[in-house]
Amino acid sequence: MLRYTFAGLTVPQVTVITGILMSIVGLTFFGFTDYLTALFPSLFGIILVASGTVSIYRPEYNAISMHFAVLASFLSALLGLSTAIFGSWATTVSLIEQLMMSSLATAHLSVCIAAFAYGRSDESAVTQACGVNTSTSLEKASSPVPATVVAISMDR
Repeated sequence: MLRYTFAGLTVPQVTVITGILMSIVGLTFFGFTDYLTALFPSLFGIILVASGTVSIYRPEYNAISMHFAVLASFLSALLGLSTAIFGSWATTVSLIEQLMMSSLATAHLSVCIAAFAYGRSDESAVTQACGVNTSTSLEKASSPVPATVVAISMDR
């Protein structure tokens, strides 16, 4: 099956680009405000760059690294929107930074959700575990143990 692409880029590549942009936003606004909290976008950006890089160079860890990326995007969007809505920002510049961070994170999150929807199977009889479609067989269905078992191994 073909991988999902957005603007000709795979999701790990979009993740790295989003992480770089978020890091630039954090460092730029830290330069303007000298507030240590202005570096929050950079923190989330570093997590995104790291997960995207792991996914690109170690494809066997694609699922777990993209889950970390989605979690980082979700948390940064939530943090940025809640800070902007509830008015816990010190200056207008920090409000702009929070809105930029949440916009980037929401855009990344929507690309990740679209990629997940793209990889889902249309058949109800097909199970999916971390982007890998496997069909159940009759011998598994008649077994007294669960039909699908997901095991994570960190052995190399």
